[in-house]
Amino acid sequence: MKIIIKINAFIKKQITDVNTYGIRELFRKFYLLIKFLAVILMDIIAIVPCLIIRLISPWFIIRIERIPAGNFGDFVWMTAMYYCKKKLNIDQPKKKYIDLLYINSTSKIYNKQIEKMWKRKLKIYPFFLLDPIRTANRFIPGWRNHIIENLCIQQNDIDNLFEKHKSLEFTEEEEIFGKKMLNKFGLSDQDKFVCFAIRDGAYQLKKISAKERDWSYHDYRHTDVDNFMLAAEELSKRGYFVFRMGVVAEKPFTSKNPKIIDYVNSNLRSDFMDIYLGANCSFCLSTGLGFERVPNVFRKPIVQ
Repeated sequence: MKIIIKINAFIKKQITDVNTYGIRELFRKFYLLIKFLAVILMDIIAIVPCLIIRLISPWFIIRIERIPAGNFGDFVWMTAMYYCKKKLNIDQPKKKYIDLLYINSTSKIYNKQIEKMWKRKLKIYPFFLLDPIRTANRFIPGWRNHIIENLCIQQNDIDNLFEKHKSLEFTEEEEIFGKKMLNKFGLSDQDKFVCFAIRDGAYQLKKISAKERDWSYHDYRHTDVDNFMLAAEELSKRGYFVFRMGVVAEKPFTSKNPKIIDYVNSNLRSDFMDIYLGANCSFCLSTGLGFERVPNVFRKPIVQ
């Protein structure tokens, strides 16, 4: 009885929406219905390749996994962990295997440079082919043999993988461009610099508005960037340039010292330089945010 009442309420709502918003709303609802049915159909069809994958698994393992591209820190760190373990043959299947990787079509990639660098290292397949199989796989016994744990679960680098294998690299052209950009900031090729990654609330709000999600539970993690000015001044006296990192920020990091650069508010800020600075800094002072994964992977010290 309750189901019938819910169905009637749902139908009435659809009729009300169409009467209120017109023919365009009707077409929108048809589109959503078709999309929903297509997803269900693809998931059902995906059972067939899943069964084939199970049948051949005694001789050959096929692993299908989604790269966590929607979170900047995970995109850098978890993908690097996977890549290093594969190259160093750590925690890999004992049988012959192949990995099929994809990026979710709904994942917004927040740094195009890191995407470009990973695509030079990894073969990434179409989302629409692999996502239904990955979904169906989890409903069939034995699914754990066909996932890639490094891309599902955040792990610490207990084996010092990044010391043993270089996962990410710049091309020769990128290295030349990066040095030219440092020159524009006033650095010579011999100058040393550090990155300040100071967390505030601006970046989360850029990703998803407060109207759509309450971010207040993260407030305890935020820090006033002005608290780090004395540290920046001292580092500049010791010969370092200081870059205050970020994509957006709540307030500027204001100083008359030419060695203290409010990079986040500079017109020279770019996705490329975000990665280049993190990869080439002497060390990174961080209060805990995704950017610190870049110097991590490039084997630079982190101060917290």
